[in-house]
Amino acid sequence: MTLGNTIGKPGAGIDSPAWGNVLSIFDEGTFVETGALIARRSEELPGKGDGELAGVVTGYGAVDGKLTCAFLFDASRMKGAVDAKTADKIVSLYELAKKNGAPVVGAFDSVGANVFEGTTALAAYAKILKAVAGASGTIPQIALVSGKCIGTLSAVAAMFDIAILEEGASLYVTDPALTGEKNGQAPILSAVSSSGEAASRVRSLISFLPPCAGCGVIAAECTDDLNRRLANRLPDDAEAILSSLSDNGKTIAVSKAGSLLCSFAEIGGVRCGIVLSDKNKNEGKIDALSARIAARFVDLCDAYSLPVVTLVDSAGLAVSGENEKAPFSTDLARLAFAYSGATTPTVTVVLGSAIGASFALLGSRALGADITYALEGSEIGVLPADAAVAFAFEKAMAEGRTRKELEDEWKATVASPFSAAAAGEIDDVIAPSELRCRVASALLMLSAKGTFDAPDRAIRPL
Repeated sequence: MTLGNTIGKPGAGIDSPAWGNVLSIFDEGTFVETGALIARRSEELPGKGDGELAGVVTGYGAVDGKLTCAFLFDASRMKGAVDAKTADKIVSLYELAKKNGAPVVGAFDSVGANVFEGTTALAAYAKILKAVAGASGTIPQIALVSGKCIGTLSAVAAMFDIAILEEGASLYVTDPALTGEKNGQAPILSAVSSSGEAASRVRSLISFLPPCAGCGVIAAECTDDLNRRLANRLPDDAEAILSSLSDNGKTIAVSKAGSLLCSFAEIGGVRCGIVLSDKNKNEGKIDALSARIAARFVDLCDAYSLPVVTLVDSAGLAVSGENEKAPFSTDLARLAFAYSGATTPTVTVVLGSAIGASFALLGSRALGADITYALEGSEIGVLPADAAVAFAFEKAMAEGRTRKELEDEWKATVASPFSAAAAGEIDDVIAPSELRCRVASALLMLSAKGTFDAPDRAIRPL
């Protein structure tokens, strides 16, 4: 795609620092501004801003040849204040994006509503919120928070699929000066990047995601060896596991918060989302934040037909008063809803431990997974072996058998992956070296899922 360049016309506002960052997302020379000369008129504003350009810049361009729309709250124009003109420009941009199946990038740097407009400014917020909500799950939306994003505008950014926060950016509902404490927040799926890296990360996400829902599973020619074997022992580092599994070791991190890492990658040429338990963070136990993040990520993948690969190594649920206040049960319910409702292909592998609710919640077959594997030596059970032995074999220990003997016996029988396979909850028990090729094979097999619907009729006997 080659789009003309109209940047640089008088009043385009390209001298603000934010512009260079946003323009670097697009292929060079492709960004075209829309509504470039929309400005305030004196009869519309009793106080200030007569003739000043609206505080948001809107337009479209190409990212790796893919049509992409964007809006930028420009602090050099009315301090990026939200008003009726702002809302009109953003709503029009969303209409354009949805008609053409184009992702939207929103860059945030604004002081909030224009107080001179009163109710009209509040209505402007509502119009923007409605536009973002109406596009959710239809076209990808990536937020880039480069400066201030406060009040209701923080809710707008939180509605986007993924948010990238530049270091030093401030996102909060209530000014810390009023609360008396640091209360900066981050949307559920978000990452913090340096100023130079933020735009590059946004560009990577736009390039990876399909332009809109309904594109189906994206399976391209694999540029790595489909049958590449891994080491007989997986790395201890979670990100190293992701790298070894993915084509050419390339991944795009979406969230590293909590014990569940969420990333995008290609495996066997199939673009997918990966949820991975990080056993180095509290034994991979699921806490409220991790459950909330993973649920949102699975929903995102499902909306855009990205298969979900879940790699489980978790000692169960994290027990703490903080989690119970979350409330924990609601976040776990969100996770269950996400996996059970997913129609995109789902592949789950137990890498190490899958204890208690972690086995049930993280993409189990009973919850709807299409293909499930477990590595040799993994442990699947209601309780860890030591706790199970203490609970069930008190009499046996009293008769002289050692705790170690009983724990080994428990792992080899009740908590064995072969036991889970015999029960039909695991498709196969595989060696660590087979992990990549087995997952790649499953994804390729499932890549046509949902595209073939058999007619509701049978061939009748004569």
